[in-house]
Amino acid sequence: MTRRRGPRSARAQRSARRVIEGAGGVVVNDAGDVLLIRHRNGSWVFPKGHIEPGESKVDAAVREVEEEAGVQASVVDPRQTWQTAYVNPRREGRRITWYLLRTNADEAVMREPIFPSGGFFAPPEALAMLAFEEDRTLLRHVLRAARRLGLVDGSGPQEADAAPAAVGDPGGA
Repeated sequence: MTRRRGPRSARAQRSARRVIEGAGGVVVNDAGDVLLIRHRNGSWVFPKGHIEPGESKVDAAVREVEEEAGVQASVVDPRQTWQTAYVNPRREGRRITWYLLRTNADEAVMREPIFPSGGFFAPPEALAMLAFEEDRTLLRHVLRAARRLGLVDGSGPQEADAAPAAVGDPGGA
């Protein structure tokens, strides 16, 4: 009997051998555009990665944005975070803490072969490009915070008040 592989959300349900903390950034530039990077598998995602020993989550988020997209950015408010969680193909649980980051950059400088391209996109375009629903939910919530802070205009997609789902895999690490 052949076993069929379930949808990605079902994959997130399988048990993890361990949980690895990570951090990432949803980066908005001065034009109100959002940074996305394209994984070599074709999925558009946000920069994220492992937290190095002795490194804070905030520092890890800033470093990962710099390493993966060549963008220098700063965290807007380190107390404001969002989380997603998933189980990767290696059966490692990943729990990612996300921060809203700000930059004056207007282009990405891709540095890692696993992410061959990236750039800044208007929020509606970024929402349409993101590969995973949990990333779209995350972006809606981050955009809501960015609008309250005046970092983006209020003309983009509106979002629900619920917290982002903690399931799925934004891809990669």
